[in-house]
Amino acid sequence: MSTTPAQSKTAAEIAVIVPVHNAGDYLQPCLASIAGQSLSNFACYLVDDGSTDGSAAVCDAMAAQDLRFIPLHRAQCGASAARAAGLRAALVDGAAWISFCDADDLLHPQFLQTLRNAAEATQLPVACCRYDSFTDAPPKEAAPAAPRPLQSPAHLEALLHHHTVDFSLCNKLYRADALTPEMLDNGYAYNEDLLANWQIFSGVAGCAFCDFDGYHYRQHSDSASHRPLAPQSIDEQRRAALYIREHAEPDMQQSANAFYYEKLVYLASMILRRDDAAAYRTQLNELAVGIAAGRKDPHLGRNPRLPFSIRVAAFGTAKCPKLWCRLCRVLLKDRR
Repeated sequence: MSTTPAQSKTAAEIAVIVPVHNAGDYLQPCLASIAGQSLSNFACYLVDDGSTDGSAAVCDAMAAQDLRFIPLHRAQCGASAARAAGLRAALVDGAAWISFCDADDLLHPQFLQTLRNAAEATQLPVACCRYDSFTDAPPKEAAPAAPRPLQSPAHLEALLHHHTVDFSLCNKLYRADALTPEMLDNGYAYNEDLLANWQIFSGVAGCAFCDFDGYHYRQHSDSASHRPLAPQSIDEQRRAALYIREHAEPDMQQSANAFYYEKLVYLASMILRRDDAAAYRTQLNELAVGIAAGRKDPHLGRNPRLPFSIRVAAFGTAKCPKLWCRLCRVLLKDRR
């Protein structure tokens, strides 16, 4: 890995915050992708969250080699608290822009430059790009695209309904005054990124969207999408959707209502596709009650923003649950 001339922390325009907990062999490629950014004026805060596998030593070695990397060692408190700690340090050091990267993922070499240029060109305080997924070999790098402004409330619509924008904090760049540590460390272990982004997006005039795969999300056995389905996950995803519904402005209320009802149906399908669905009986019963009660509600099940596929799934969940359960197990193979 090449060594880059040191820059003072206060000179760094962008802070890249990386929560690190037992990242293993994935950490060094991640740090190499950050060090290789075409925009070099950044500080990377490596928040070691109580690692026990040697990741802390990798962070220290990287900092000794490249002074743009700043290790912060702390007792394990979770990724959200680690991100908040990194943000506090970046704000003290005067960073103007904030980005996040998970310790097992990779950045496109032009990730920071492209999003910074997009924010500048559109005069918007948030910029984002698509992400792609890989397992072994990183995907082929594609050239960045010109930014497209999503003015309010289009950026909130995109956050809730367009997977290209996505819930994640990691495929975005934020002006430093658009977010706070409390938004990041919000008490959620699931859908915490969604809730943080909803609060951030609700306070800004829009988002610049770049249609290129700038963030590379590594898929492996410990990835969030491969972890066992915890009952807490069902409960917190529902609570996050309810929070959005309850805090939506009038021009977003119909969209937020549709998002909430779609989340109920999605979570029910997550349970029904599993062979051990009986273990989630309490959560499934609560979801089924909400889905049945909302089927004829013009704000929920008859919301014009609701996709037809969700209407069909809601009918199956409420009216023919045994048949719908069998269909879910045949047709829905992911997240099992």
